Amino acid sequence: MLIGIEHTTELTYSGLISETVMELRMAPRQEPNQQRLSFDLAVGPTSQIRSYFDWLGNTIHAFSINGLHKNVKIVASSVVQTAAHRVSIADLPDLWPLADASDYTLVDFLKLESPIGDCPALAKTAAGLKPRGNVSLLRLSTEVMKFISAEFQYEKGVTSVSTTIEEVLTHRRGVCQDFAQVMAGLLRKLNVPARYVSGFIHAGEKGYRGATQTHAWCEVYFPSAGWVGFDPTNNCLAGENFVKMAVGTNYRDVPPHKGVYRGTARETMAVSVLTRELRELTSRLVGERTGGLDVPVFNFAGRGPVGAWILDEQVQQQQQQQQRQV
Repeated sequence: MLIGIEHTTELTYSGLISETVMELRMAPRQEPNQQRLSFDLAVGPTSQIRSYFDWLGNTIHAFSINGLHKNVKIVASSVVQTAAHRVSIADLPDLWPLADASDYTLVDFLKLESPIGDCPALAKTAAGLKPRGNVSLLRLSTEVMKFISAEFQYEKGVTSVSTTIEEVLTHRRGVCQDFAQVMAGLLRKLNVPARYVSGFIHAGEKGYRGATQTHAWCEVYFPSAGWVGFDPTNNCLAGENFVKMAVGTNYRDVPPHKGVYRGTARETMAVSVLTRELRELTSRLVGERTGGLDVPVFNFAGRGPVGAWILDEQVQQQQQQQQRQV
């Protein structure tokens, strides 16, 4: 499937801030069943953008904005070619418990650390899902996914990026981020390597939760086939309409953007995601580019909007003083 994605993030501040430092994970990963054919990144106010890989092979773009500003806009446009899993999922031979999950590359995906921390609620829930004797790892993973889909209510606004799985297991409400972390936690408690995935869904004519925003799901490690995606929010396997942006141990490893700003203003954020299936690939859609957007930076030297604002304010003060004198 050939998928085009436009991911727009707009940050607005209640007053002027003097500096923004930010890193992005918005470039689709290069995977065996997913090839990134193009990636365009534009940031405003215009800034120099550098890129590098993190410890899990996610592409990071980083930038800083110096100078007074009230808005930051980020537009990431991608074209990705996806394909079905190379191996038939139904035929995977892997059994639970796994004979050996001690590979050093998997250690981090077995750890139970905040926000996917061990707790009584996790232990009790995992014990209820623990099979008796050997079973198919596919069956176990599917049953954990179905349990979350059936027992947890999808509801926005009841959790935040700092919510732990202990809280979610208690009130059983949340969004895709929470459900992906709960699934990872339950599988790790059963000694199955599991990791968190951040990305997008191209819904087409189907109704998927999370299709118009960034989405999250869980990947389970199968020794015979590698990582296989399970989406507990939509109770389905991750297919060729899923686009993977970043992987990590939990949400904190892979937010689409994170950073700091200097100032006392309050921040509000608006995010939109548009995906579409493309019929063909043209030369215009190939390549990787970075650029700037026309978002203003202010200054105090009489140049630009803030300089003009200061002069206007001084004129108004003088006029008010003259009126009072009259």
